[in-house]
Amino acid sequence: MLRLSALLVFAIALSAGSSTFADEKKPNFESIFYSGFKTMDSFGLISVSVQGSAEKIGLKKEDLTDFLRLRFKNSFAGIGFKEPKDLWESIEDNDKGKKIGNIHVKVWTVGDDYPIAYHIAINAGNLTNTRQYESSILGYGSKRNVPDSVRESISKLVEDLAVAFFKARNEL
Repeated sequence: MLRLSALLVFAIALSAGSSTFADEKKPNFESIFYSGFKTMDSFGLISVSVQGSAEKIGLKKEDLTDFLRLRFKNSFAGIGFKEPKDLWESIEDNDKGKKIGNIHVKVWTVGDDYPIAYHIAINAGNLTNTRQYESSILGYGSKRNVPDSVRESISKLVEDLAVAFFKARNEL
């Protein structure tokens, strides 16, 4: 019994110690699953679309797109944003498309008073694989608090995306 306990303690210590001295170049989850982030030089498309009752409760796609772009600037320091002059040419040219990133947020609400349910989804990737990264948030509230909750959700989704983006590039 004592040998089994000692062996268990030794195995735990060995596994903890090996991760402490791990090589920083060792692939992480993000670098494997979000490898398309490594090829990006800048972002070219950052947009929001709204569905359902969103406009009835005061959520406008233009305002939310401006908010998303502001959150992008805050979370993606050092990464540029410039819309491509010829989007279709960039999409058709595989090498060019891999260098340009995109972020799209879809805001979908149901209801116009209480309860208002919302689903906010973010998709990101490069122009050759626009849905490499996906995440979403569900919630509900009243007409008075849903617009703020949607903005908070967009902020959270962009922050999580930035962490995955920089981890995939081994910059975090």
